[in-house]
Amino acid sequence: MTTPEPKMLTPEELTELHALPDEAMVKPEEAAALLRLKRATLAWYRSHGGGPKCVRVGPKLIRYRMGDLREYANGQPMSEGVRRAATAMLAARTANAEG
Repeated sequence: MTTPEPKMLTPEELTELHALPDEAMVKPEEAAALLRLKRATLAWYRSHGGGPKCVRVGPKLIRYRMGDLREYANGQPMSEGVRRAATAMLAARTANAEG
C-alpha cells in the first residue's frame, strides 16, 4: 500500500517559505516541498544519516531550520543536463527582458 503524498504547496506558499529567516523552523512536508523531494525521501535520508540537518522537538516532532535547508540545497551538485537547461532558460529570460 502506498502512502498518499500531501497537497503540493502553491507558488505563494513557497514564496512565503523562501522569505523566512534562517532560524525559522518548518515541518517536514514544507522542507520536502522546498527541496522538491517527496516527504518519504526526506524521512529516508533522515533515518539513514543523509539529507539536511533536522531538529527533534520532543520525542516525535521533527523540524528543519531554513538555514540548514538552504545550506543543503546549495551543496547539491547539478547534473550536466540540468545545468544546460538552466543556462538555456536564463538565456531565454535575458533575451525576453531585453526585448
